[in-house]
Amino acid sequence: MYNISRMITGEQSDFISSLYNDYYAKIYKYTLYRVGDHSTAEDLVSEVFEKVLLKYYTYNPNKAKLSTWIFAIVNNTIINHHKKNQYCAQTVNLEMMDSRYRLDDTIIEQELKEHLLKSIMALDDRQRNVIALKFGANLTNREIAQIMDLTESNVGTILYRSLKRLKDILKQEV
Repeated sequence: MYNISRMITGEQSDFISSLYNDYYAKIYKYTLYRVGDHSTAEDLVSEVFEKVLLKYYTYNPNKAKLSTWIFAIVNNTIINHHKKNQYCAQTVNLEMMDSRYRLDDTIIEQELKEHLLKSIMALDDRQRNVIALKFGANLTNREIAQIMDLTESNVGTILYRSLKRLKDILKQEV
């Protein structure tokens, strides 16, 4: 748990360090699901932590959980990135790999992840956002509902339809 008084007294270095350790992986996965590119995701995650550091004093635990506040920042950062770059359905570039390495389990696993990521990028923005929040950031439907200003029921429905659509996309590509 984060001690808000520590944040206010100026121990922001400890705060951001523990926040980084607890949230980096979730934010990175969520961002990767949304943008579909590893280096762009890394840049955006850095930008998010910079914003958190600069705006930590605005967090109000009476309004939302810390994770909700952070993922609102992440979501807005991604939206701004898409606006700046006039985002239009990107596809993930899959690198051609030497056939002698194709049987290596590590490479096969990476290819499967890239294939899944490419399929996720075929979903519309709202579907991709819900998938990213649920599986990339490991948030609950309630937390997703707060971030996206939806009802929990609506989040569940979007999630179900998104997964069904993703399954159909994956079947078509096999």
